[in-house]
Amino acid sequence: MFENEYKMDIRRYQRWTTPIFYKVASFWPWLFIFVLSSVGAFIFYKNDLSIRWKSLALMLMLISVYRSILFRPMLAGKQFKLMRVQKGKKFWNCKVVVGNTIRLYEDGEFSNEIFFKQVKKFVEARSYFDLAVDNDFVRLDKAGFTKGTPEEFREWMLKEHPEIPYEKEKKEFDK
Repeated sequence: MFENEYKMDIRRYQRWTTPIFYKVASFWPWLFIFVLSSVGAFIFYKNDLSIRWKSLALMLMLISVYRSILFRPMLAGKQFKLMRVQKGKKFWNCKVVVGNTIRLYEDGEFSNEIFFKQVKKFVEARSYFDLAVDNDFVRLDKAGFTKGTPEEFREWMLKEHPEIPYEKEKKEFDK
């Protein structure tokens, strides 16, 4: 049996849900737009063109910075604030007990039970494990094991549940 405990707060949520921005495929087109609009702004200001063209270049620069770097952390912050309002707390303690089933506890109270036949894949990142269940996942923090170790858990999952596909986390989330 394995036990995993951690405190869910906004920092952990953003770290887990926000990708490394320069490893996301959509970053590079936005970088190209930023460079192109920067060159355009420089040319438009140097040649003293219409304010319409200057504004367009500056707006494209602003949009590209927002979409490439700021959008995902801001979205994660909004999502966490929504969960915080629903739960009525700024943070909560999560406990995952893995044995014959996966039992989830929130602030010491039982909240859900998941059977291994519901788990669609087993994903490993540098700092956590994900057990994908339908359109959601159960996350176990590698630093939060109170019974067992991350290495033992990985070996146990691969040995006891070979029917669950194992994969590494996508590079933009592997942190």
